Amino acid sequence: MRLIQGMAALLLYASVAAQQAEPYIEEVLVTAEKRTENLQDLSQAVSVFDDDTLDQRGMTSLIDLDALVPGVSIVKNEGFKTVITIRGVGNEANQNSIANPSVSYHLDGIYVASSFALQTDFLDLERVEVLRGPQGTLFGQNSTGGVVNVVSAEPDTSGIYGKLRTSVGNYDLLNTQASINLPMHESLAVRTSVSVNRHAGYAENVVLNQELDDSDGRSVKINALWTPSSRFSLQLAHTYFNEDINGAAQKGIRDVTPDSRRVAQDSPSQYELQSELTYLILSGIFPAYTFKSLTSSQRDEIFVIRDNDRHTLFDASNPIPTPAQVVPEHDHLRTVTQEFQLVSDETYFENFDWVAGIFYLNTTVDIFFNEQIDFGMDGTFDPVSIEQVRSFAFGDYGFISNSEVERTSSSVYFQSTREISLSQRLIGGLRYTDDQVRGAVTNFYGRAGTDHLATSSQRFTWRLAYERDLQDATMLFGSYTRGFKPGGSNLTFGRENIVAPILVQPTFEDEVVDVLELGLKTDFADNRIRLNMALFSYAYENLQYQATDPEVFEGGVANVPDSESLGFELESRVFVNEIVDMDFSLSWIQTSIASTHLSLDNVASDATTNRLLGEGFSLFGPEIQQARAAEIKNVEGNQLPKVPEFNFSARLNVERGVGDRGNLLATLQIVHRGEYYYRLFNNPVTDRIDSYQKIDFFARFIPNVGNWSLNFQILNLTDESGINSRFTDSFGVGSTSNEYIPPRQVVVGFGYDF
Repeated sequence: MRLIQGMAALLLYASVAAQQAEPYIEEVLVTAEKRTENLQDLSQAVSVFDDDTLDQRGMTSLIDLDALVPGVSIVKNEGFKTVITIRGVGNEANQNSIANPSVSYHLDGIYVASSFALQTDFLDLERVEVLRGPQGTLFGQNSTGGVVNVVSAEPDTSGIYGKLRTSVGNYDLLNTQASINLPMHESLAVRTSVSVNRHAGYAENVVLNQELDDSDGRSVKINALWTPSSRFSLQLAHTYFNEDINGAAQKGIRDVTPDSRRVAQDSPSQYELQSELTYLILSGIFPAYTFKSLTSSQRDEIFVIRDNDRHTLFDASNPIPTPAQVVPEHDHLRTVTQEFQLVSDETYFENFDWVAGIFYLNTTVDIFFNEQIDFGMDGTFDPVSIEQVRSFAFGDYGFISNSEVERTSSSVYFQSTREISLSQRLIGGLRYTDDQVRGAVTNFYGRAGTDHLATSSQRFTWRLAYERDLQDATMLFGSYTRGFKPGGSNLTFGRENIVAPILVQPTFEDEVVDVLELGLKTDFADNRIRLNMALFSYAYENLQYQATDPEVFEGGVANVPDSESLGFELESRVFVNEIVDMDFSLSWIQTSIASTHLSLDNVASDATTNRLLGEGFSLFGPEIQQARAAEIKNVEGNQLPKVPEFNFSARLNVERGVGDRGNLLATLQIVHRGEYYYRLFNNPVTDRIDSYQKIDFFARFIPNVGNWSLNFQILNLTDESGINSRFTDSFGVGSTSNEYIPPRQVVVGFGYDF
């Protein structure tokens, strides 16, 4: 605490001692609407992090943005998935590999289809834009929550230059990034970037002496840009990411091992991800419009072994979860995308501009999942034969699947802005999407054969907005937007309704979101203060979530008929003087399920299953199925998952000269993430996540002479053991575990530009 008070006093002293000057907020350019525009001219909420901010704050991946953007929560799930929730719209069906997220991820305009790709590290970026949703017109399906738009640094022919960034810290941290820009010809340049991001484990499995929460990621990006004329360009890029580590520390909530960063688990953990993206962008400038063709090929492969109960028989409080392990889960995704865009030239359409496009996607997912369950609770997983599984014989096996699912989607869109006076504009946009899903599902070595499932969606989405300039730097806007996320097929589902009702169907429905938003963007006090605010109301139809069926080993994605949210966001930046500036953000959101919906919390159903197994009942008998069905509850009125009611972040920045040697920039950052429920069941024991506060300190010295810089960071200064996420397996033994934010880290970095 004394250290915090000391740093705060230092920053306050700098503020008081500073001489008044006339600093101002510079213009921020974004491509949130497919064309380059001033952030303050957009009638929607957008947050931007430039490369300098990412570098100074040590932000190396998406998870580092958690709670820094109003209304945005970014959490880990199962130890190897990233779930982004914006204003209460997230991905509650992420255990289904074909189910779409609600926040779409784009790299240089390319839609990245795989949710596994969200685990990759940032590399050689110009900026990251976070757009609140829905973005159903320009970005289409899977953007009901919003969009994360990542923009790479482009090659150019101005000369040879590059940069090196390297950091070391406790936990054997080594983070190195290097990039170089090479002109190959007067019209051709290539930019090559590499990175290594590794550290020892933040946690330890004390039973197997295995480090967990470790990192060892390697990234490569090759980006070539050919501009034979001022009216034509061709960009060809390839990115590769690989990580092979022990994996995440998922501490079971019944694990009695002291210290949140020590776990007791009797099965090892392994995690490997390979992610590749190749894309080609053709651009042509014509008299009235700009034409773009964006083509991509994507491949993502993930291999996971984990302790699926996240406990041991000896280091857990009652009721002890049934021992289980996944050996392994192996998913392979292959995707191709093609998009054509036309963007109008404002010089030809003085009071009218427009964007039009066509989009196509095809993605295939091969899924292999093998779970073992020690029903005898003797500490041994007995061998299981294929014949034993096919005949429904009792044995030490859980969910087993070997399936393939394919999704094909095509859409056409158009959005325009019409200036109806010097101070008023109307925006209208429309998109039509056709989405097809076909699956060949083979579970339990085909004991029920192979199910061939199919579903389709045809939807219109739109955006209507009104903008009014109240004065030169103040804009009021209102909008009505519709977005949708297509349905899909399940790997498992209820197969009969005689013994108990079916809760999980073979396919699930589209999720539709309608949003009303009123916002204000203003710069005042000679552009020294920026204030952006938004009030919004969301109405959901058929919210997709991970559900459980009364039948054993049967679960999948189901739909909540109606749910809603109401919220307020604020972002602000204030220049106190030429030395001190502050920025802060906050969000307040209220959510609820607004209709009757019967659902089964698998925590309760699995506890019932274990109790009856102990009494001698058959796992596949009607008694257990009926007892599980008795746990079905109405979830109406419950809060939506992963939505903190209140988030807040604030930063105090001081920049001043150090004699004639250079400049020192220091930042004190405080982040508060509010409490929330991790699942829609709102189970007070397994779903409630407590709030936490995290304090970070950053400092950077840039000399007056030389192209180098020094960085110093203390992340999580008070060593808070905040829970980033909680996971309850819907397909296994219903065990629940926590994943924690990283512990205190002290990092020293060196940068060199040439």
